[in-house]
Amino acid sequence: MKAPIVLSVFYLLIAGPAFAGGYSGTCTTAAKDQWMTEEAAKAKVTEAGYTVTGIKITRSGNCYEAYVTDKTGKKMELFLDPTTAKVVHSQ
Repeated sequence: MKAPIVLSVFYLLIAGPAFAGGYSGTCTTAAKDQWMTEEAAKAKVTEAGYTVTGIKITRSGNCYEAYVTDKTGKKMELFLDPTTAKVVHSQ
């Protein structure tokens, strides 16, 4: 009975990085008290022509990750400098 559980965990460990996607670079080294709010960043991205469906802090803790749709309907992830909302990386 333990074998299926062990195999499941093994496959998750191997497949996990393939599905993790994301950006491992650095968006900012500024202290969090210098960051704009998520709402302010969302407003800037919206002004740039994207429809924002969600925004959060990345696992690395130095970027905002915005889930957006561009003007053509393409879904994207934008990695933003949280002090300026400038796009550092997109995918």
